Amino acid sequence: MRRELTDEVLESLVRDGTAMFDRLTHDADGKYVNLILADPRGAREALRDLRSGSRSFLELGSGLGVITIIADLLGYDAYGIEIEPRLVDESCRLAESCGSTATFIEGSFVPPDFQEEIDLLSADFNTVTSGADAYEEMGMTIADFDVVYAYPWPDETEWLHSLFRRYAGPHAALLSYSVRDGFEVSRQDSSATDSSG
Repeated sequence: MRRELTDEVLESLVRDGTAMFDRLTHDADGKYVNLILADPRGAREALRDLRSGSRSFLELGSGLGVITIIADLLGYDAYGIEIEPRLVDESCRLAESCGSTATFIEGSFVPPDFQEEIDLLSADFNTVTSGADAYEEMGMTIADFDVVYAYPWPDETEWLHSLFRRYAGPHAALLSYSVRDGFEVSRQDSSATDSSG
């Protein structure tokens, strides 16, 4: 049974997620050194603001799953896609420890027919795209989600927005995060962008 996202539950999730992140970056010989945690408290507020009329949530590149778990505990039907098997395993453990029913799928969040776009990008492109088709595994597509969230690499924001515009449903919202700008919301049915951070 899903728990409620109280301040106490959020603080426990943040504490456990940070400890897990510290352990991973220490144990993995630098494999995850470029990962930067998003702002979980800001995510809670942004996701609360989007909750009215939204029931489903998808995180693209869910890492340790903290934001997906927050969405789940706020009442979304929440899924996270992550290409790194160890991060998927850790996400599942973290979700279970805090009473979350979030679902984590191992694979690529890039739809197979969008792969050709990768060939046109610079060699500095960081998103790993070769992997199992996560959407086939879920039996769902990006268009099935009301809110899509991502924390893109700095030079990949435009590419992420292109992916969202092509595949999201007509009333979907893209929630994105950057250290500089915080949380921003772009809507598929509008060119307007709201800043939440």
